[in-house]
Amino acid sequence: KISELNVLLKRGKSPKYGNSAVQVIKSGQARGYSEFDFKEPFFLADDFVLDERKLQKGDILINSTGVGTAGRVTLFDLDGDFVADSHITIFRTNHKVLPKFALYSLAHIGFKTIEKMANGASGQIELTLSTIGNIAFFVPDLETQKSIIAQINGYEAEIAACEQKIQSLPAQKQAVLARYLN
Repeated sequence: KISELNVLLKRGKSPKYGNSAVQVIKSGQARGYSEFDFKEPFFLADDFVLDERKLQKGDILINSTGVGTAGRVTLFDLDGDFVADSHITIFRTNHKVLPKFALYSLAHIGFKTIEKMANGASGQIELTLSTIGNIAFFVPDLETQKSIIAQINGYEAEIAACEQKIQSLPAQKQAVLARYLN
């Protein structure tokens, strides 16, 4: 259970916005896996007091409120000073589980499955800390976790290469059409 695999399991803090150098991650900005949407950045006020919830590389951010966002899980691995708002639960793993393994395990359970664990209705659903703490997944020894992560990283690299190639194909198609049809 997550309750046995963390050194920190806590909701982010309600921010006071301002112009400091500390960026706030809102639940809609944590897009899943390792993706963030910072088209519109938000920053803390200068007098906001940081605590243990200041994000650390390896923290897992679990969107905890709202239909369509609750259950989405994102690995924090960014440089700089960041905090999560109160609609995100911070899961900081302990020595038993590697953050990326925990991320993949939660993703395997499924964001929609985790969302269904939330309480509430009409868009106001919430994943409580006790609900998140009770999510369970198999945790092999650290060497096995590292091996699984390495295999998945290899597949992700192949997927990224294929996606890049796919993005270049429309231009290649247009070049062939222009060469033979103009």
